[in-house]
Amino acid sequence: MRRGLSLVFIFFMGLSPLLFYGQEMPTDKDREEEPLAPSQEELEDITDLLKPDIVRDFDIPIVLNDAVEYYVTYFTTEKREVFSRWLKRSRLYIPLMKEVLRREGLPEDLVYLAMVESGFNPKAHSPKRACGPWQFIAETGKRYGLKVDYWRDERRDFEKSTIAAARYLKDLFDQFGCWFLAQAAYNAGERRLERAIRTHETQDFWELAKYSVLPAETRAFVPKIIAAAIIAKNPEAFGFEGSGYEEPMRFKKWTVRGGIPLKTIAQAAGIETSELRRLNPEILRGITPPAEESYVLRLPDTVEEEVFEERLGALLKNSKVYSHLRPYRLKKKESIASVLRRHGVSYEDLALVNGVEGSFKVKRGSIIYIPLFCKDRGAGKRVEGGLRGASYRRTLFYHRVRRGETLSSIALRYGVAVEEIKRLNRIGDSDTIRVGAKLKIRKK
Repeated sequence: MRRGLSLVFIFFMGLSPLLFYGQEMPTDKDREEEPLAPSQEELEDITDLLKPDIVRDFDIPIVLNDAVEYYVTYFTTEKREVFSRWLKRSRLYIPLMKEVLRREGLPEDLVYLAMVESGFNPKAHSPKRACGPWQFIAETGKRYGLKVDYWRDERRDFEKSTIAAARYLKDLFDQFGCWFLAQAAYNAGERRLERAIRTHETQDFWELAKYSVLPAETRAFVPKIIAAAIIAKNPEAFGFEGSGYEEPMRFKKWTVRGGIPLKTIAQAAGIETSELRRLNPEILRGITPPAEESYVLRLPDTVEEEVFEERLGALLKNSKVYSHLRPYRLKKKESIASVLRRHGVSYEDLALVNGVEGSFKVKRGSIIYIPLFCKDRGAGKRVEGGLRGASYRRTLFYHRVRRGETLSSIALRYGVAVEEIKRLNRIGDSDTIRVGAKLKIRKK
């Protein structure tokens, strides 16, 4: 059931907009330092546009006050160029994001929270290590089902991260009973907002925003969302009619085997590798995660199934398929060239799995990863609309835990999932592993 369907108009003149000033922004090319406050003349020009008929048809509460007016002016003057880029990119993702929010029973206009968080940039990141269009930190992302490991960061997946954000926002609304507070908690965290409510004995966000108990970033966050929504739903009224919007993404989902280079998949699909990466921004390396027997990715909806299957099958017969990685510590006076000779791998393969573009710049004693390859390079078979390589035998053996090892490093070493190690050894989420313990590993 949708929440927050009422449209609220509050002309609140008692709050200084500078109380909301200074939100920390994620660091990507769209981000700029906060400018000086808009001039009085600019504020007066915007006032004429902010009439009740300009803020209609919203499914989240809309408040018109000094803070919102300030950020409408800010986005249309000092930050106009940046906001224009956000608008251009918005059409790529908004249709899909709104569909997810609708399916999860949430107001579709919550999509503008992602606009303020990241400008709809899947690769946006912040100094606080938040990432993706919805700016999840790793801990919260994992709590809502997003995988973050060496190979992928699903916080950058525009579909999966929207599902996670919808469920998080739903929980916050259920906890605080108000979309203003839910948005504030999304930014500041539930506990910090709870402390602010207890300290000042009010559940009115605009009252809480008068006090420094909430960070300046959070006090700016809610009015920025409202301002962004007002402009984005009425771009022509604010002079953005020539923004040159990008077309919405249209794609099909395919299942391919793990360990395939993205350039091989792109070649089979007849597209550039950059286009494949744009559709699958969660993939961090140049290959599908090797530990996965199969991996679901997106291809343009123009790709023909039979042609893609035939091309990929032919390419896999002559291409390397990665099985897993082996950690290797560089010895004193050891060069990358000697590592390549010792392990019989190419520079291209070594650079690919280590995420290196250009030349290797590593210190002696650093750990790098050596790729190992599948002997089976068969064309594979159709699985749920995609391809998967032929199955291969998995053997069970034991690994003795060494000092400094973690489940993640062990899983990475053998190319298996952490969850599989936990399941085989009956390890709970709160359990720790001891040095010297023997773990069952089922290796491909």
